[in-house]
Amino acid sequence: MGETRYGQIRGGHSGFPLNMGASETFYSKSGRFVVNDASGRGELADQDDTVLQGWVEEGRPADGSGSGGLTTSSTEGADVFQCISDLSAVFRMPLAYDGSTYDRNYSTALNGESCDIVVINGVQYCNLSASSTDVVRIVGGKAASAAFTDGSVTGLCLGDGYVDVQLIESKLYSQGVE
Repeated sequence: MGETRYGQIRGGHSGFPLNMGASETFYSKSGRFVVNDASGRGELADQDDTVLQGWVEEGRPADGSGSGGLTTSSTEGADVFQCISDLSAVFRMPLAYDGSTYDRNYSTALNGESCDIVVINGVQYCNLSASSTDVVRIVGGKAASAAFTDGSVTGLCLGDGYVDVQLIESKLYSQGVE
């Protein structure tokens, strides 16, 4: 059986070109939801973010599997990635489940619910144990076969569970032009 494919798995690809922040790293076995940094450039969203710009397509091998990643230029705004903001798009990202801090595993009973994301050692996960920012909607997934143990290795995706999610319209970043 092949490796689990992360990234966009179905739905539309509407979006826009987004200039990226300096030295942002995106791993292939990770979520790639982004927010605007203080300069209006894209950066990896984390657990404190309450709105999202979308999902950047870059930062993975062509098939969406493997452990490699991509680090943007050290020059602010030099790299431009396609940012998908399509509400019909479905994205697969790893599930944070260690049995204690992240104590909720995926089940079909969660489909339609919203939840948070979390970044652990540079990898963006779906956090089913938290519902304070509720930035993504759960539409599918696979329960982890066992709780992971954090080995504190940057870029290493922990566990084998995943969650399929969609953007939530009210959680998309919006700001009018002045």
